[in-house]
Amino acid sequence: MSLINFRHLFRAGLFSLAGLRRAWQNEQAFRHEVIVLAIMALVLAVLRPGLGWTAAAFAGWLFVMALELLNSAIEEAFDLISPDYNIHVKYGKDMASGAILIGLIANAGLWRCLLLDTFAK
Repeated sequence: MSLINFRHLFRAGLFSLAGLRRAWQNEQAFRHEVIVLAIMALVLAVLRPGLGWTAAAFAGWLFVMALELLNSAIEEAFDLISPDYNIHVKYGKDMASGAILIGLIANAGLWRCLLLDTFAK
């Protein structure tokens, strides 16, 4: 028996791709975040801030995108559990959305530092 089950890894990868496809098709915020990722890549290619800043910028934005996927998954689950209005479902959805806001604020701070460092030279 192999230590790494490649069949399992392949199937898990397919499930992940299906989740990304679902998010692209059904979540406008996720599509916006992919567009921002592409724009960010262009800006970083022009600014050439260095490998550390580039890695941090990509990691920070990919983290926001991961939070968006989790938020969407939570909303799907809550809608399945209780399709009718429920204040506790609203609280849960609002908190998941708040996580995205925190990620966006962190990215704004990261980009502020990146730009200050890049143009201070």
